[in-house]
Amino acid sequence: MSVPERRTFAKGAVIFKEGENGREAYMLQKGKVRIFKTVAGRRITIGVVQPGQVFGELALLDNGSRMGAAVAEEDITCLTMSKASIDHMMNEAPNGLATLVLSLLGTVRAMGDDLAQARAELEEHRRT
Repeated sequence: MSVPERRTFAKGAVIFKEGENGREAYMLQKGKVRIFKTVAGRRITIGVVQPGQVFGELALLDNGSRMGAAVAEEDITCLTMSKASIDHMMNEAPNGLATLVLSLLGTVRAMGDDLAQARAELEEHRRT
């Protein structure tokens, strides 16, 4: 299991892009991060990460691609968690927990897509 690395990103920095393969997850210590999906060429916010929260973990847990992009809304500090560290935690979890987590992740991914689409449609409706 690897030791977490402290990383900083300046306001406006792209931490990861939607569709990329995940190599690490992040635990935010300071600042704020916006998670968004691109729908019809527009950035649709699907979440805002506050200190103490983890982001970027889905792609590591289910080996899928990044479901959204992450951008530093202000200067941020975070700790990284490697895929090996997350795999180790999942392997140490009680039997059945991994199955439950993977099931929930499928639901979260679908809900993220639905949320982004609904927000895009609402934004379009407000413009007309």
